[in-house]
Amino acid sequence: MLLLGHLAKIQGLKGEFLLHQVMDEPERLQRVAGLILAPPDVSLDHTASAPSPAQAVHVRSFRWHQDRPCVSFQEFADRTAAEPFKGWALWMPEDQAELNEGESFRHDWTGCGVFMGGQKIGEVLRLEPTSMGYDMVLMLDLRPRRTGIREIPYIKAWFTLDLPGKRIDLDPPEGLLDLDRLD
Repeated sequence: MLLLGHLAKIQGLKGEFLLHQVMDEPERLQRVAGLILAPPDVSLDHTASAPSPAQAVHVRSFRWHQDRPCVSFQEFADRTAAEPFKGWALWMPEDQAELNEGESFRHDWTGCGVFMGGQKIGEVLRLEPTSMGYDMVLMLDLRPRRTGIREIPYIKAWFTLDLPGKRIDLDPPEGLLDLDRLD
């Protein structure tokens, strides 16, 4: 399953939610089959079915409200019925995703080895969206005498990807991976 976003505040009396999206094209929601709502603390990553109390939903309407996606579901007739689901996560089956040439899923990056100059320096823990419009690569630093997690902005020119081979070659600006060093 792929996370599409979280249901933010309820808009109006018809049970519409403002959607805090992590998907690129929220208007696609109207065409996606198999949508699932789950509590925010339940992750449906790497699962094909939804455990209770998650539930299937069907889009009743979609519109934009002040540059934010606004969605309602057939299962919630009004604001009162929708209220208990505020904050819940909206998921879709991975097979419903449409990827363009050169695009990948964030979870395809997880576990990839990160190499610089042919030497393995880390492993990708996850790829996170940011409010700045680009993703942040969270890498476990495996360099000698280094520990912790490095946050690397995904700037396409810095990365050469072989996701099927679980390898990423990185060519960042000098010093980017050492910003936390004081010496």
